[in-house]
Amino acid sequence: MRRLLPGSLAGRIILVLLVGLMAFHVGSLWLHQTGSDILLGNTQQKVTSERVAAAARAIGMVPPDAREAVSQALSSPGFQVRWQSGAATGATAAQDLATTARLEAEGAVNLPDGSHLWYHADPLQAQPEHATLLSTTAMAFGILVLGLLVVRLIARPLRELSGAADRIGRPGQTVTVPEEGPREVRQAAQAFNRMQARIDRLIADRTQALAAVSHDLRTPLARLRLRAGFLEDAEVQRQVDADLDEMEAMIGATLAYLRGNEEQEEVRSADVAAMLQTLCGDAEDMGRSVIYEGPSQARLPCRAIALKRAFANVIDNAVKYGTSARVVLADCGRELVVHVDDAGPGVPEEQLESVFQPFYRLEESRNRGTGGSGLGLAIARQAIGHHGGSVTLQNLAGGGLRASIRLPRPA
Repeated sequence: MRRLLPGSLAGRIILVLLVGLMAFHVGSLWLHQTGSDILLGNTQQKVTSERVAAAARAIGMVPPDAREAVSQALSSPGFQVRWQSGAATGATAAQDLATTARLEAEGAVNLPDGSHLWYHADPLQAQPEHATLLSTTAMAFGILVLGLLVVRLIARPLRELSGAADRIGRPGQTVTVPEEGPREVRQAAQAFNRMQARIDRLIADRTQALAAVSHDLRTPLARLRLRAGFLEDAEVQRQVDADLDEMEAMIGATLAYLRGNEEQEEVRSADVAAMLQTLCGDAEDMGRSVIYEGPSQARLPCRAIALKRAFANVIDNAVKYGTSARVVLADCGRELVVHVDDAGPGVPEEQLESVFQPFYRLEESRNRGTGGSGLGLAIARQAIGHHGGSVTLQNLAGGGLRASIRLPRPA
């Protein structure tokens, strides 16, 4: 039963209106037909009684030899009478010519002098039903159109509320929902606006806290790095510097992930191909095996800094855990597709989604050689998701891992 119901509120209201109008339409036609039949039956009997009584009085007032001619003169295409001498067998005697008794459409009436009058009345024809059917159909259509307009007015605030809820967590300034419409819709919009204001305050408080944490953590790290420079043992000094570098990188990655949308970078047209070529060239300068394949230019409206950070994290992840990276860009017109392939051992199938979780790292990667904070892929998916794109991982048949990045072009 649920499969037959429309998915939207507007569709369900329209369905209820249609069912109700159909029931009303059929019921009104049945009532009209029934009432017409009863009315026609009563009218038929009354008219027949009056015409027979009038004919009987007229015929009774003339001599017997002229009664047949008078009866023919009183006949019409829809009403025929015949006078005959002698009483009619089984006929109903009209003792009073002004009687209001209801007579059938055909029969005989005995007259006071012993003769009788035979009559036949054609059934009354009902008026054509076209006008009635047309009027009820027009009324039903008008109600349906009015109902559709009302449904649209009711559903519009709900659509605005849904759109505002969908914008929560996305880049850009939050927009309040108009508090208008029926009372229930206004109450829902007011509650949503209050919730959105609370979320904005929480995000603002978190941003201030993150700025304070960034400053408070980096200051003691700088002091530790300064004091490590006075160590006489060069090996110990190198190890301390490495630990400090790792801590600073982890703090930077954590803050970058937690800031999320707070970096309100302006959307501008950027060359994604040049961005990838620069990242691959920088990696090659550091002695890493990274190659780029694709067009020399592919422009896309984006937040270039956030997108470049996402590409850098994916390429760095491929180099760290796959020893090499092959970056392939394809311009498909409506979207850009970037594949980053490595030559590593891949990722277990059941963990292909888990590696995008914050601070999640495979057990094999928890060592000083690979380092990492477990936030690189999480930051990449977050930044690309803000551009309406997606990041997925796939184990290659010949070995290695492929990171696929899809970035749609805005319409």
